[in-house]
Amino acid sequence: MPDKVVVCAGTRKGLFVLESNRSRSRWKLRDPLLKGWQVYHSVVDTRSTPRLHAAVVSDVFASTVFSGELSGKGLKGAERPPVPPKLLPKQEKMFKQFNIARAPRVWHVEPGPASEKDVLYAGTAPAALFRSGDRGKTWDAVEGLLRHPTRKNWGPGFGGMCLHSIQIDPKNPKRMYIAISSAGAFRTDDGGGHWRAINEGVVRNDPKDPDAGS
Repeated sequence: MPDKVVVCAGTRKGLFVLESNRSRSRWKLRDPLLKGWQVYHSVVDTRSTPRLHAAVVSDVFASTVFSGELSGKGLKGAERPPVPPKLLPKQEKMFKQFNIARAPRVWHVEPGPASEKDVLYAGTAPAALFRSGDRGKTWDAVEGLLRHPTRKNWGPGFGGMCLHSIQIDPKNPKRMYIAISSAGAFRTDDGGGHWRAINEGVVRNDPKDPDAGS
């Protein structure tokens, strides 16, 4: 059990960090970090010296990922952030039809495999997966998912069309799972080069598409 327990709480008013010892009987709340930013997700990366990563958005400064020391010192936005792709015509039509918010967002940040300590992944809305190989300074889209043949049938949930979950297989660094609202779940076994939809038994967005789920 770790000597320190850290909880990150993302809010519309910044990032709040709570700390306790292993007993968790008392908690210390720090002053909020990233004031003025809406924090969609935050994670503490413990693969080496602990670092803090946060997916944030501002109506003025757009959306990005901040990274820095766990103390909050040196938190900086990405030099080349993950920029979500544009909607396809069919998706744009659905957004307008149901009046769904479409502003670009970074929804989720996930540390990469234990063997690749500088690697991070980020999920965005509109849905795409991004990879950083330099601890969050620069980001590139994972082309294998960006160009997936089912993409034309992905549709928005009422929170948007977001890639909201990323899971790395702890025993196989090449295997990863992601989930998209509203397209379902996908799996890669080659580090992101190729992706397989794993939506058997899930209601389809498009009855003609056997892979894209809801």
